[in-house]
Amino acid sequence: MKKIIIFSLFLSGIVSYAQTGTNVYPFLNVPVSARQAALGGDAISIRDYDVSFAIANPALLNKDSDKQLSVNATAYLADSKYGTIAYAKDFDNGHMATINARYMSYGSIPRTDESGFQDGEFKASDVAIGAGYAYQFEEDWTIGGGLNFVTSKIDNYTSSAISGTAGITYHNKKNKEVLSLVLRNFGFQLKSFNGTRENLPFRVDVGYTKILKNFPLAITITAHDLQQFNISSEYNTEGQKVNAGRKIADHFSLGAELFPEKNFNIRLGYNVKRGNDMAVADQRNFSGLSGGFGIKVSRFRIDYAHIRYHNSSNVNQIGVSMDLSSHRGE
Repeated sequence: MKKIIIFSLFLSGIVSYAQTGTNVYPFLNVPVSARQAALGGDAISIRDYDVSFAIANPALLNKDSDKQLSVNATAYLADSKYGTIAYAKDFDNGHMATINARYMSYGSIPRTDESGFQDGEFKASDVAIGAGYAYQFEEDWTIGGGLNFVTSKIDNYTSSAISGTAGITYHNKKNKEVLSLVLRNFGFQLKSFNGTRENLPFRVDVGYTKILKNFPLAITITAHDLQQFNISSEYNTEGQKVNAGRKIADHFSLGAELFPEKNFNIRLGYNVKRGNDMAVADQRNFSGLSGGFGIKVSRFRIDYAHIRYHNSSNVNQIGVSMDLSSHRGE
């Protein structure tokens, strides 16, 4: 218990000094895998073989994620391309580590002058390369942290930063429930685009996942961006000012996974803020919904997600995981 109190004070100190804002490197908050995307896009309390979740919360590392390799890719919005890769290693005695990388390419963008005339094209991209460490210091408790080197390029302009993530996870194996607290994307820019340093997309998330006892279903609830109360648009689709109820609801995303402990899973999610922000007046466009599935074949797991942003903007994401250990059965 003493260790838990000390770590809680450590997290509080980070909150006090961390920068807030979403000015730069927003790709750091894009779902890290097809599975996370299918479960609403913010899940940080899935503790099993899936090493990709350790990108968002290193405290999810565990023995089941040992020697797991995960690769995810998607054709994202506006012809951009996004991908992640992660690998984990268990060093015994509660010590675990992960290495990972994220990449976002925004493709070719028209270069225009002040009058709007096009003069060729330019490219833009973001990259984050990171490593994480976790320590399971009691049967039910794991703490973890990670560092990322982030670099971004827009035409001839570049910037770089150091970004950190810290988390703590409680896992009740008997009740099959997980509770996580994560501080994501705190840090500072090493080099800015134009000489003025910008804020990293810092956020505080709390997640809870439980596998039901009498039905093969895992429920995940995530409260995200808790570092600030108002993350909502100023007005709703009817042109009215957003009320306090909407501001609270926009902090939540939900996910459900059917047959979570089997070789085939069906997933469904809903992101409240995305659904509200992308809603169209007098139309049902199902914004904010996501769904997908996962299937295990021998040492491989294949995950797929379909994310509904808008009538004209949908995203399909796919992931492949491989068990590289030699002692686990197939």
